[in-house]
Amino acid sequence: MRTLAVIWRTAGHLLATSAECVLEVLPPVACTPAAGTPPWIRGLFVHRGRLIPLVDVARLLQAEASPDRMMNRVLVVRVDAERAAGHWPVGLWVDSVLELDRIDFDPPPTEGTSNAGAVTHPGFATDVGRFLGPIAQTTWGQVQLVKPEEIFTPEQTDLLTQRMAEVSATPGAAA
Repeated sequence: MRTLAVIWRTAGHLLATSAECVLEVLPPVACTPAAGTPPWIRGLFVHRGRLIPLVDVARLLQAEASPDRMMNRVLVVRVDAERAAGHWPVGLWVDSVLELDRIDFDPPPTEGTSNAGAVTHPGFATDVGRFLGPIAQTTWGQVQLVKPEEIFTPEQTDLLTQRMAEVSATPGAAA
């Protein structure tokens, strides 16, 4: 099955995120560093009246952070957490956004299936790449699916979900 996905580039990698997870694409934003965060968190920025984390995807991939440029983009993605009511947004700092396309990330066909012609690979399961999914050949080259819901470890997700709920419950907090 083909997935409608936003194709983007960072740290020399072609990546894609399901359009269902992308809330919006923003030009570069100013953020404020937050103490005690992993090095791949650039900081927090205001998005629609809420402070949300800005993840530097290059650093998350353990690559050197690319210099800040006007062509950088922020993909605001929805991160669903099992214990959270609904979802919460996270910004992904990327080098550039290329296009919206339908990509077939399904596994290679087995005998008797209708996925003939699909060129895919399941990807590699690693601690660093826990959020990376299958790889598909496209007109742009090999594109790997990014699963925003798996960017954070379960412990980080629990902590962020708890803190987001606390902020939402605070009287006078921005909604």
